[in-house]
Amino acid sequence: MVNFDYDVCVVGAGPVGSTISYYLSLEGLSVVLLDKKTKIGYPLQCAGILSNHINDVNELPKDIILNKVKGAFIHSPNHILTVEKDDDAAYIIDRIAYDQFLLNRAIDNGVKLINKKAVDFDIDEGSVILKNGEIIKSKIIVGCDGPNSVLSKYIGNTQDRFQASQLLVKISPEDMMSYRGVSEYSMDFVDVCLLEETLPGFLWFIPIGNDLYRMGMFSNESHKVQSEILTDYLKKNNLKFEIIEKYKGFIPIFNKNNDMVKSRAVLIGDAAGHIKPTSGGGLLIAFNACKWACEYILEAIEKDDLTILEKYPDKIMDEYQKEFSYQIKVQNALCMLTDDDIDYLFMKLKKNDGEKLISEYGDMDTQSLLIKESLKRGLVFKVMPSFLFKKVGKLFGF
Repeated sequence: MVNFDYDVCVVGAGPVGSTISYYLSLEGLSVVLLDKKTKIGYPLQCAGILSNHINDVNELPKDIILNKVKGAFIHSPNHILTVEKDDDAAYIIDRIAYDQFLLNRAIDNGVKLINKKAVDFDIDEGSVILKNGEIIKSKIIVGCDGPNSVLSKYIGNTQDRFQASQLLVKISPEDMMSYRGVSEYSMDFVDVCLLEETLPGFLWFIPIGNDLYRMGMFSNESHKVQSEILTDYLKKNNLKFEIIEKYKGFIPIFNKNNDMVKSRAVLIGDAAGHIKPTSGGGLLIAFNACKWACEYILEAIEKDDLTILEKYPDKIMDEYQKEFSYQIKVQNALCMLTDDDIDYLFMKLKKNDGEKLISEYGDMDTQSLLIKESLKRGLVFKVMPSFLFKKVGKLFGF
């Protein structure tokens, strides 16, 4: 008979690892949480914007919210679309404080934190080998260790990813008004910029207060090239700026052929590629995945039946495969565009009430709603450059 030290060992004490640890501990399981960092949440590797759907999937303390936004200025190289909701659509959060809140919530409920790096595994035996040679044995191992997941690599998964770069910049209200082409300054809008050189990703400005913005991008380019693109963009648009901080990270690419479960191992969040293809966000998906994984882990332990864990990837695919498929098609379609094509698309959208449609049906988390409505109304036929229509049509099956 195998002697286990814990019911569950969670690798990675970010928001996802802390959340699944908390849920499991609420069910009375013994949980240990591992992380190589001594300061959880550092360095910042996230844009820190969450849709208001966060309230449906996890706790978000009010004092962690830095700003609320209700719309976006969407930029092509030479045009701007303005979209707006009636109510707040998203929260800009102090992501480091949020990570630490979720971790402390788990610890307060009995989860044990060990600040040591996991370097190897035996998923059949439930063993996690730490850098100092210590071995922790648990009935289930949960990998929440990000886009460079050691556990995912051990399982044999392909780990494709985009690089992401971000700056904390100070820009005057006058310069932002000029950039947006408006006469009134507002912190209620983010800026999203579609450019040929950033595809399949995009560039963003996220207002956090006191004339400060998180400016960032993700793409196939290196961090060095991305840094040059960001600073060049500021200069080209005559934005006087002061760079306060610089950050860099990675965004995993979802691969439906990767394993989310193998023997005693379960992957959640970035480690499992639970990322929206078009936006690179995935925290809300991961929080939902935590609830489902908790349910199946609890049942597998109670019944001593590891095959129950296979329900978890099936649930993920049932919930998100169609949405991911739509977004991948959009991403592939955008990658066909040049800057001139993007300008043409924006000009046509403006002439055909595209702003109104995006305002009504646009959603950070479920972008298929807007895609379906655009197809239903024939908007795609009106705005797509004619020479690309056949290629895009093939992607979407029309």
